[in-house]
Order: sequence, then structure tokens, then C-alpha cells
Amino acid sequence: MKVVAKMMMPDLIPLYLSLRLALTATLIGLLIGLPIAWFLGQTKWKGREILDSLISIPMVLPPTVLGYYLLVLLGRNSWIGKLAERLAIPLVFTTRGAIIAATVVSIPFFIKTARSAIEGVPFNLMDAARVLGRTDLNIFFSVVIPNAWKGIAAGLVLMFARALGDFGTTLMVSGGYLEKR
Repeated sequence: MKVVAKMMMPDLIPLYLSLRLALTATLIGLLIGLPIAWFLGQTKWKGREILDSLISIPMVLPPTVLGYYLLVLLGRNSWIGKLAERLAIPLVFTTRGAIIAATVVSIPFFIKTARSAIEGVPFNLMDAARVLGRTDLNIFFSVVIPNAWKGIAAGLVLMFARALGDFGTTLMVSGGYLEKR
């Protein structure tokens, strides 16, 4: 009598959840981070280096410390947590919390890289577009993005990789709970 051994199929749900979380955090980070990178790269505001330093904090804090501070900021006893609870969209110990944590952890990588790429776009190209009557929004999409896309793409890859690789902060804020939807 032959016994056929069944091959064990790996459980792919953790990989799926991790990829979904990292992709969502990357998309949110793009929407939030690109305007910030544009602002930091194009303005001469005196406080921009302070803002840039504040953006760097998630890169240097240990994951558990960052997770703790996110719990304090988003928890049920904070004004943000109370507002979220009132709106019936709790943030901690949910998938939303995990996405927020992954975004906070990874967005500095995107902003720093995109800012450098945006600063590398020659001012004379943007000035020429202004002379031709283009609006700032039009200049952003028709001059800056085409000239800085490699740096922006590199920032997206770094952000996705960091969001995918983060464990400590995301686990603390989500409590290890992710919906399988």
C-alpha cells in the first residue's frame, strides 16, 4: 500500500495582508508626501529645515518607541482617538491603525528622496513655463513630474519596502489584527 505524501501549501494570507498594507500605505504616502516634498523642495521658507527634521523623526526612533507614541496620539484617550470613536472609525487595534503606522514609518523615505529629485529640476525650466503662462499646478505636472520621476519612483520603492518590512510599529498600533478582506 502506497502512501502519497501531500505537499504542504504555505499559507499565503500573511504575505497578501503585508503586500496590501504596504501598497495602501505607499499610495497614501504618495498623496501626502508629494505635496510636502514639493513644498520643501521649492520654497525658501525659514522653517522648512525644522519641518524636514520633524519628518525625519520616524526614521531614527526605534519601532517600539514610535509605536508607543502613535498609540498615545491615536488611542482612545487622545482627542484624535475620541473623535475617531465618535465617528465609529476606531484607529488603534484595527487595519486602519496598521495602515497609519506603516505610512508614518515609511513616508520620510519618500519625502526625502522626492524632495531631492524635485530640487534637481532646473529653475529655468519652471521659469520658462511661467513665462508661457502656465499655472503652478500645470508646471508641477508638465515640468516637475516628468523631470523628477526617477527620484519620485525611487522614493516610492523605498517607501513600499519600508512599509512592507516594518513589524514593530505596525504590530503595536494594530495589535496584530488585520482583516482578511
